[in-house]
Amino acid sequence: MTINKDEILVKIKFIESQKLKAIIGLNFGDFVIKGFRVSESEYENDRGQKLWLTPPSYKDSGGRYHPMFFMPNKELWKELEAKIWDEYKLQSEEHHKKRFDLE
Repeated sequence: MTINKDEILVKIKFIESQKLKAIIGLNFGDFVIKGFRVSESEYENDRGQKLWLTPPSYKDSGGRYHPMFFMPNKELWKELEAKIWDEYKLQSEEHHKKRFDLE
């Protein structure tokens, strides 16, 4: 299967929580993956933001988290991650304009 990152639709639900900032779904056309999370972080990401993107995961009975989404091609993951951060920035600005009536 070939993935064209330009055709992936990113849907973001913003959360008004202390640490969790958003839940993200990716629509690949034939399938959708929901549950990516944007959370506050102590450390800066590649873009200088103190935000952390985690793929969907589940917690086992021992309290450990296991990813449900994994891309073995690290270059493709970096491209997808960049697309998610670009959309997060755009949609975040729109969200804040609407929320605080800034237009």
